[in-house]
Amino acid sequence: MIKNLAKRLKTDAVYKQKFTLYLTIIFNMVYSIFLYVTCCIYRSTWFFVLSVYYALLCVARILVFKQTPSKSKLRSKILTMRTCGCFLLAINIIFSIMSFILINETPQSKYHEIIVISLATYTFFLLGDAIIGSVKTIKINNHVFLSAKLISLTSASVSLLTLTNTMLVTWGKENVTLRSIILPLLCAGISIFIIVCAILMIRKSILDLRKIKND
Repeated sequence: MIKNLAKRLKTDAVYKQKFTLYLTIIFNMVYSIFLYVTCCIYRSTWFFVLSVYYALLCVARILVFKQTPSKSKLRSKILTMRTCGCFLLAINIIFSIMSFILINETPQSKYHEIIVISLATYTFFLLGDAIIGSVKTIKINNHVFLSAKLISLTSASVSLLTLTNTMLVTWGKENVTLRSIILPLLCAGISIFIIVCAILMIRKSILDLRKIKND
């Protein structure tokens, strides 16, 4: 069974993408629950909003997952990309609220090392996979695959902010100046990145829809 699965993952690109996206959705759900549990333990508003944020990203991934089969019409895939782009713009509003809470929230007590290690593992895995996958997907020029990878990049960037904040609270809590400089800059950079990704997705989908109509 494992051999057949490995063989199909190597030969069937659509199945591989669907399988990867399915695992990502499950991983995303587990991570969202993990953040909620962390919120309950440390009574942190930041982790609660972050849990909601990743839950919404999971909804976007499910939307993409439904359009993964190759039998889906091109127009439907393009519309999915446009919807995901608009969804990212809406999610960015929530991220702005998260950023405000994070910057103005009084640092909590030091987090347990297991929390930091878990966040670091998730962040670096997601970031590496998203970057490598995005480069490969651009060459394929598949709207659904590209949407999935851009959502992963968005998720990874926010996770990087979470990791940075957690590390500052755990090991650099006394350095208030460092926190007051790094966090606002990182929040602004990630927000701009999300907006750029969303606009690129919407722009590409609109242009491709026009091409279909002209053809």
